[in-house]
Amino acid sequence: MNRPADTGLTDDWWTELGIHPRRNGGPMKPLMRELIVWLSDQGYALTTSHNIVRAALRLGEWMGRDSIAITDLQLQTIPTLVQADNTAHPSHKVANESTAAVERFLRTTQHLSPAQDPETRGNAQICLSQWCSELRSIGFGHSWIGKAKAWAGPFLDLIEDDNGVLDWGVANAELINDYVLDFSHHYSSSATQCLAALLRSLLSWAAINGHATVDKSALVLSVHRSPARLPQGLPADQVATLIASIDSSTPVDKRDLAIIVMLTRLGVRVGEIAQLTLDDIDWHQPALQVIGKNGRVLVLPMPTDVGDTLVQYLRVRHAKSGVRHVFIRSLAPVTALGRSGISNVVTARAKAAGLTGVYAHRLRHTLAAGILASGGDLESIRQLLGHADSAQSLSYARLDAEPLRALAPVWGRLP
Repeated sequence: MNRPADTGLTDDWWTELGIHPRRNGGPMKPLMRELIVWLSDQGYALTTSHNIVRAALRLGEWMGRDSIAITDLQLQTIPTLVQADNTAHPSHKVANESTAAVERFLRTTQHLSPAQDPETRGNAQICLSQWCSELRSIGFGHSWIGKAKAWAGPFLDLIEDDNGVLDWGVANAELINDYVLDFSHHYSSSATQCLAALLRSLLSWAAINGHATVDKSALVLSVHRSPARLPQGLPADQVATLIASIDSSTPVDKRDLAIIVMLTRLGVRVGEIAQLTLDDIDWHQPALQVIGKNGRVLVLPMPTDVGDTLVQYLRVRHAKSGVRHVFIRSLAPVTALGRSGISNVVTARAKAAGLTGVYAHRLRHTLAAGILASGGDLESIRQLLGHADSAQSLSYARLDAEPLRALAPVWGRLP
């Protein structure tokens, strides 16, 4: 899409862009030039950009109708306006989906003040934001913070009264453990243990910071954990099927192949791949530098097949200037592919190959099982997988002992 010239938004200018607006845009009209530049910078296709511009004009028309200025617009107002239009005109639902990109533009360009951000609205959300900020400041990573918000956050809604005040007094043992019990019906015992630890942290933090008068962290009961399953790697034939199913005919194919080969050959975590930048690749060694858990820096040797697939992908990688992450989204906004995006690549490619039960972390187990099968030891696994200590690698010791079970005599019976 052409960038707008330094002239007014005349009818000729709209026509040149292929847009024929039937609305005047109301309070959104002065932002149209900035919006179109933003869409171009984000890498949106021409047709998609047209739809987003039209959505912005519709939003401006609704705002004008309700006498809402840009300075008065709140994020929670946008879904309300969209829902009202969808109810009045069901045929508009598909077109109104583009409003999400307009909302992202308003947030990114700071046309919505921080005070209007939903994360800072309401005492429960304020408290959650403050607690998560402290967790982040003491070194907890993205994954743990995400669990704190998604799992422990809703607990605060239970103790928020009708006036928006958090009543920590109602957080008794019954309420706390009923919340944990209900959670356990939908999640694994390992996830439930995480929730219990998060609630203890939250309750202790609330008392230390004066939100609650009593530390109630001890009221959270211990969670029984089911015996851990053996790490399950993929058989070699399924790994070959997964890789062979990607024909590498498009840039997306080349990207996905590079991701899957890296996972199977290096055993890296999805977060480590998502954070990988062009500066982390040393073509002279050759080696890759990844940031593991707790900020640990790992330098991994780069096998030939990993290097080959990376080169094939990087030759067709189309990213905006300044985007240094290796793996990027195929659709706008053309930014780094996140953790969930990396995971989705594996599950989608496995499904297309006719494989079930395949996920990114299982490829990590595959590498560890392969090291043991080829005569490697637990120390080799620890170093390659980036475990902080040997105890984390001991789960794979059970894999090494498994073939010996058939040789063990039954108790009380002579061999």
